[in-house]
Amino acid sequence: MNNSMISAMVAMSGIQQKLGVVSDNIANADTVGYKGKQATFEDVFTAVKQQPGAASALPGRVTGAGYNLGFGARMGDVTMNTAQGEMQTTNNPTDLAIQGDGMFAVSADGKQGWTREGSFHFVPSATDPTKAFMATDQGYLLMGKNARGVSAPLEVPAKTNIQIDDKGVVRSTNSAGKITVLPQTVQVDRVIHPEGLTQMDGNLFMLPTGANLNDVVGTMSPTTQIRQGFLEGSNVDLSAEMSELITVQRAYQLAARTLSSSDNMMSITNSIRG
Repeated sequence: MNNSMISAMVAMSGIQQKLGVVSDNIANADTVGYKGKQATFEDVFTAVKQQPGAASALPGRVTGAGYNLGFGARMGDVTMNTAQGEMQTTNNPTDLAIQGDGMFAVSADGKQGWTREGSFHFVPSATDPTKAFMATDQGYLLMGKNARGVSAPLEVPAKTNIQIDDKGVVRSTNSAGKITVLPQTVQVDRVIHPEGLTQMDGNLFMLPTGANLNDVVGTMSPTTQIRQGFLEGSNVDLSAEMSELITVQRAYQLAARTLSSSDNMMSITNSIRG
């Protein structure tokens, strides 16, 4: 198999993966709190091949005696675009949005997770009918922290109105108009290294096995604010992603044409030898 066929095959594989990243961004252009993904490419292997013959050793030669030989490029890292999405007013007291960096800490099947999706709703407690939890549409429970810094699913009184200020302090108002400050605040963690989290289904991010929690996330930044009655839209630029989709498709077509041309050249060579 010649070098052009190897390069084309490697390129097609990487471009197909890039196509999946772009398609995922387009599919989630309207997903609440979705953060777009970006892919980078890198050389698979390059080498300098010496030119044969005495011409490479002519006196007075200025250019190098060799030429670069490559074997295509592959998709490298897939990073998360952490830019702020557009704020959308809903006036729903259980809808929350984060203004600034950070993510809502949630409990996903008993494991710690994070999300920017703030479309919460009340879930009644199975053990205490006077209490309820706040959960995402996927069922992830919103976490809260008490004064000692202990994390646990955020508990709120059932059948009351809640008010959440910009720092996550929760107040409930009952039918008699009595206001109570709850012992837990909404837990928003500052993501120090987004690349240290693994993106799961349902706009959820988890800590990989073996990773250190303190190396990836920290406490809520002083400049970060929680906005009640708002939702953060996706930060995907649909027009830019459509343009990128066209570029990726053309690159794939070019690589496929290279592969086809190389195959035809090999067929011609084999027929001449015969």
